[in-house]
Amino acid sequence: MMALTPLRRLERVEVDGLFGIYNHHIDLKLDARVTLLHGPNGVGKTTILKMVHALLTREFSYLRQVPFERLLLRFHDGAELELTRDDGGTDAEVGTLQLTANGVNKSTSVPLTPSMAEVTAAEYDFLQRMGEGAWIDRRDGELLTDLEVVRRYGPPRLGLVSAARAVYSDKQDVPWLREFLDTANSHFIEAQRLVRWPYLPRRSRRPPDAGTSRVVECSSDLKREIDDTMAEYGRRAQTLDQSFPQRLLQHSAAGDNLPVDDIRKQMEDLDRQTEYLKKIGILEGTPIDRFQLGDDMDPSQAGVMTLYVDDTAAKLQVLEDLARRARLLLESLNEKFKNKQILVDRKEGLAVKVNGEPLPLDSLSSGEQHELILHYDLLFRVQPNTVVLLDEPELSLHVEWQSRFLDDLMAIVELSDFDALVATHSPDIVGTREDLMVALTV
Repeated sequence: MMALTPLRRLERVEVDGLFGIYNHHIDLKLDARVTLLHGPNGVGKTTILKMVHALLTREFSYLRQVPFERLLLRFHDGAELELTRDDGGTDAEVGTLQLTANGVNKSTSVPLTPSMAEVTAAEYDFLQRMGEGAWIDRRDGELLTDLEVVRRYGPPRLGLVSAARAVYSDKQDVPWLREFLDTANSHFIEAQRLVRWPYLPRRSRRPPDAGTSRVVECSSDLKREIDDTMAEYGRRAQTLDQSFPQRLLQHSAAGDNLPVDDIRKQMEDLDRQTEYLKKIGILEGTPIDRFQLGDDMDPSQAGVMTLYVDDTAAKLQVLEDLARRARLLLESLNEKFKNKQILVDRKEGLAVKVNGEPLPLDSLSSGEQHELILHYDLLFRVQPNTVVLLDEPELSLHVEWQSRFLDDLMAIVELSDFDALVATHSPDIVGTREDLMVALTV
């Protein structure tokens, strides 16, 4: 979960002329690392999140569909990335993208004309066009842009080839821009979180509920995470075990042994750590057969045991990051879910039990699934110093869960070290933390 390069933290967002009406300037609460974007429907909360994500991921197709005059992102080190329409109007066909960083200015042109005219309703039995660049998914009433339609249902291998190619080749590989954005990461969590819908041709006879459950995806993703971590654990164990005799000889020659009491204490700590890893489902095995250490240990025995506790600690260190995240996930969910227990399962990733009996993950309520997906996304899929753009966390959540969300989020932020910009309508999400709120006014 560690960043390969230091990431810039987003400090300020400015959007002028949004929908030809609004000027919104947002200063992120960098000390608290959580900013709550609040305001009535229609002022652009979700759109701003999507615009920030589109610019940071070079998805200019989305920005072409949004009427705005200027978008500026300022980072904590003073660097600025600014996109303006060249004539200052929301219908301009060309924009200028300018980067100011480390005293150097660079710029490039960006086409801002709509490029999604190739999208047609003919391929989709469940979509209905609602106007230029807008669709409604008749299965659940969700509104989608052209870009979202192609992203979700039409990668090049499945259809809508011309439109998809326009999107997937749209990243405009400008070396200085790519290099800069490698140091400015974003993670967007959309409001529609429960299902990932597949491409369905009109001729398909598949039922409308044939999408992929996101909660099941989380479980599969966690299984891969566990498998990868355990593979690294095995490699480290093998390396240490193979080199143990040689290191023991070197250690014995140095005579740098721990006192018996220190060895005993460290072994007790390692035993507790190992048992906890088994309890939360990361390690498997029977209870530890503990060594009985006498007080009259000779130097050779002390040397073996000193190296043993050091090696055991080094092996378990590989599991620490996964264990911290899994523990916070389980504690947060199991405090809320009534009569259900969420477990980490080495074979499945995540499992649910009701009175000791297994329950399919996608049989959880919509609110429970939202809560699980949100927590999993934030704990396992976000890189440190990323800006997380989270849309409407209150969806399907009981008021009590809404009031607890911010505390949960702050705990995850402290562990995972990211910044969150959260768009919400809910006063229960904000609670008493009005100091974290930025209100978007009409």
